[in-house]
Amino acid sequence: MPSPMLSRYINGSTLPSEGNAKKIVDSLLSREVITSIVAKAIKVYNGFYNITGVTLDPMALTLVSEYVVKRFDKTFTCVLTPEAGGISLATAIGLAANVPIVVARKQRPPSEEPILEAMYLSGPASYTVFYVTKRELPKDSRVLIVDDFSIHGHTLRALAELVRRAGAKLVGTVVVVAVGTDWKVAENSEALLEIRG
Repeated sequence: MPSPMLSRYINGSTLPSEGNAKKIVDSLLSREVITSIVAKAIKVYNGFYNITGVTLDPMALTLVSEYVVKRFDKTFTCVLTPEAGGISLATAIGLAANVPIVVARKQRPPSEEPILEAMYLSGPASYTVFYVTKRELPKDSRVLIVDDFSIHGHTLRALAELVRRAGAKLVGTVVVVAVGTDWKVAENSEALLEIRG
């Protein structure tokens, strides 16, 4: 589109036609634009990736969540995320897709309901266990796993194991930033910014 036309849309003097509005939305929700937004929002300090420029920015979360809903074509019926890291993005995706989010907790919930658990080794003598109730992940669920950052995929694998134990279907995984390729635990895995290790 010509720049003067876009300028008129931006300043509100003209509304885009339905066709032009669709072109703008499709362009904003393209893989290239999303990757560019994520790359500009992330800061790296001594090998530490600060992704709060994405996870704490409402506009970035809105664009990313709409992209994910479009990318996975609304094939998921719930979003599963680990406690802490991916909650803001998972919430935005859940709201955009109008599906529930399930938070895998690191402490066993005090519940009378059956509980699913999955563990991963986080070091030679340490491990992390994630818990969800069976009610949160029914057998007919189609689950999208969402996290903020991954290198080796330990958390993603534990969450995928929860999905398997629930008898649900894993639709795919989405992370904001991934380093290398070990994190890919599902055939349909996507990092908004993938850094080759």
